[in-house]
Amino acid sequence: MYKSATLKADNSVDIVKLLSENLEVKIEKENNEYCIDIPKELGDGHIKAISFENGISLIEVDVLLNKSFRIRFKKDELNPLILLFNVESKVTHSNSSNENENKIERFESLMFSNDMKDYNTLLIHKNKATSFIKIYINRKEFEKKLDHFEDNMGSDLETIFKDVNGVNLFSYKGQYSMEISEAIDAIKNCESEGLVKSMFIESKTYEILTLHFQQYTDDLNDPKKRQILRRSTIDKVEKAAKIISEDLAANYSVNQLAKKVGLNQNTLQSGFQHLFNSSVNDYVKSKRIIKAKELIENTDLNITEITYSIGINSRSYFSKLFKEKYKLTPKEYLDQVRKDKTA
Repeated sequence: MYKSATLKADNSVDIVKLLSENLEVKIEKENNEYCIDIPKELGDGHIKAISFENGISLIEVDVLLNKSFRIRFKKDELNPLILLFNVESKVTHSNSSNENENKIERFESLMFSNDMKDYNTLLIHKNKATSFIKIYINRKEFEKKLDHFEDNMGSDLETIFKDVNGVNLFSYKGQYSMEISEAIDAIKNCESEGLVKSMFIESKTYEILTLHFQQYTDDLNDPKKRQILRRSTIDKVEKAAKIISEDLAANYSVNQLAKKVGLNQNTLQSGFQHLFNSSVNDYVKSKRIIKAKELIENTDLNITEITYSIGINSRSYFSKLFKEKYKLTPKEYLDQVRKDKTA
């Protein structure tokens, strides 16, 4: 069973106002922010909207519904450029000119605009924690902000922004970067109030737009030439790091580890450099030596037993790595620990 609504609006604030009428809930206004709570019969959560100058507005959705909610969006005056960034469970997007549904998974983004005859539909699924933001850009109002940058935009971005009346159908789906994810989290967790809050959210909204358009340009490159790490890639790199930490005795090759998490070797290595400022192999060595130090301090294992337990087969090699990190051999450190315990 679906809950449905049809909204004729071109910006986030008007959308929240229309939703408040459709859901028969009170709308709370604080400065330039509008918020509605989901009625109990539909579920739990809230939807917020905030507008800024130059045709930019933001909508933030955090809900858990007990009915799927299908929202049809129709243009009021102009078709805006819309950017959706999904943070949690998938949402489903479609438009009237294409019967295919487009599933937007966690950490994926969708940038789109309808044509003059088109409308788009967003389906929020029931019993799924759902969190996303949408940024609306009225390109006619935003145009004056671009007047001085036409020569530096690049043809792809220029094509998108020059469609100020929103007459062309456009859609681009991708996986957004870690930096965008952090900016979204900053918006959601902002504890400031009043003018400071509004200025902070506006700055983060522009940061997201900047990062997204950089990534859009990056995505047009051959995958092997892309320089921006996606949030989904970071998650896989973190998964690889967890595999290493939980089984230090295993001797995975970089290729084996990459396959385990669904990445190629180069991307995994780039991810480790980005997150840990280290190659995969150096990360493994560091984790093993740190674990060895803990075992010396907290167990009765001898040096040979510790060496094998952390996946190193040579005592001399282990001693070399340990001394490089702690300026003592494992035997010297063990003697020091025992001396301290008996003192």
